[in-house]
Amino acid sequence: MKILQRCIGFITSLLLFATCCAEEPAIRQDYITGALSVFPFDHHTFSPVAQPQALTKKTELTHDQATIVDLASKAFDEDQFALGIILVERGQILFEQFKKNTDHNTKFFSYSMAKSLTAMTVGQALCTGLFRSLDDRAGLYAKTIDQTVFGQATLRQLLTMSSGARAPDEDGGSLFGEWSDITKGRISIDDLLKKYGSEKATSNIFVYNNSNTNALMLAVNGAGNFAELFDRLVWKPSGPEQSSTWLTDRQDQLYAAAGFGAVIRDWTRLAMRSIAMLNAADGPCMAEFMQQATTRQISDTLKQRFWDYGYQTWVTTKHGTPTYSWQGAYGQHTLISPKNERILIIFRYKGQEQTYRAIGGVFARWARMSAP
Repeated sequence: MKILQRCIGFITSLLLFATCCAEEPAIRQDYITGALSVFPFDHHTFSPVAQPQALTKKTELTHDQATIVDLASKAFDEDQFALGIILVERGQILFEQFKKNTDHNTKFFSYSMAKSLTAMTVGQALCTGLFRSLDDRAGLYAKTIDQTVFGQATLRQLLTMSSGARAPDEDGGSLFGEWSDITKGRISIDDLLKKYGSEKATSNIFVYNNSNTNALMLAVNGAGNFAELFDRLVWKPSGPEQSSTWLTDRQDQLYAAAGFGAVIRDWTRLAMRSIAMLNAADGPCMAEFMQQATTRQISDTLKQRFWDYGYQTWVTTKHGTPTYSWQGAYGQHTLISPKNERILIIFRYKGQEQTYRAIGGVFARWARMSAP
């Protein structure tokens, strides 16, 4: 009976995961492997540390671990758009593989996976006293957007994509031309939000929107310095081995909704850092923030999704254990099961439903397995 229940649960998760993400066109492969992290795109560089956080390769796998590695390897090999994948459990690498001229030195560029890094930076701003409360209006800190929908929204509403701004033009959360205008220096993030934020819809309703994330960055900048805070309290403590980059606008402000690039092992270290903060490595305030960030705060009432939403982070319990995920366009995924500190990261240059099902099914099965 237990085996039957596990099989039913696994199949259910696999089918549900297929509804999480829409089919997308392929993007240029080099847009995922570093082209957007170098000249001529303006960006901020974050340095590595002298002694990186250790990531050792596990040489002897348990039966369950070997099963998961075999399944992940098969799914990766069969995905024609996959570039890099890594599976880590409690700081040990179970599986790491690359193809199409990528390797452990390839700087994998994120789109919306960066949103969850922004959330952690907001948490640090709260817990170091830069913000008084998540229920403060963002405009109290970000004066340039005070009179916009984004400035009138609370920090908590921005974190949960419920500011009340009208729906964006594109499914990925952008306005038409936003990405090009920002990266080519035609407009600043402040200008974009002032223009966009004059139109109000309904607050406290989930609407996925890049401008909510960028408004959080402006609020942190109004109280301190977003890039410095991320570097000092999120990036450096993760123990990175190589430098990373984050795209900026013409005012040298980080494009918080997307644009962060790092090697796959440093993405892993950031995921491990998120688990450490959840487990109170930075004290009770940050632990409480991360608990809220990685559990359901709001759901999409307009579109059926596998995932609910925490703070700039996708969350679910449908894997049989609490799981949170950093997700980006074109098939990027960081899947994290904090209970047993299991992390799966994959980069692609096209998202397809069949590949979401395959990798999602592997992780759902892994998340349910008992600790070795």
